[in-house]
Amino acid sequence: MARRSAEEGHPAAGGAGALRRLLRALVLGVTLIFVLFALLVSSALVVYTAWRHDLRNGVFALTFAVLSAQIALNWLLWRSGGEAGEEDFF
Repeated sequence: MARRSAEEGHPAAGGAGALRRLLRALVLGVTLIFVLFALLVSSALVVYTAWRHDLRNGVFALTFAVLSAQIALNWLLWRSGGEAGEEDFF
């Protein structure tokens, strides 16, 4: 019984790797747009409620801003996750 090398086992790995990189970039780009939009809206809500001295809605705005910042940090951690977990997504 002859053993196959790793290169022989996956002849179309080059094309699939390029597709994975493209899909990963697409997913990262779309999520970046949502993250930036959430940060923009939450920052605007904090400024607006502070300007109007609206303490009741200010608590909501601050909570939304904190959660948006957490989402942004999670996005950065996911993006920097590296190539090791790439196969898990696609």
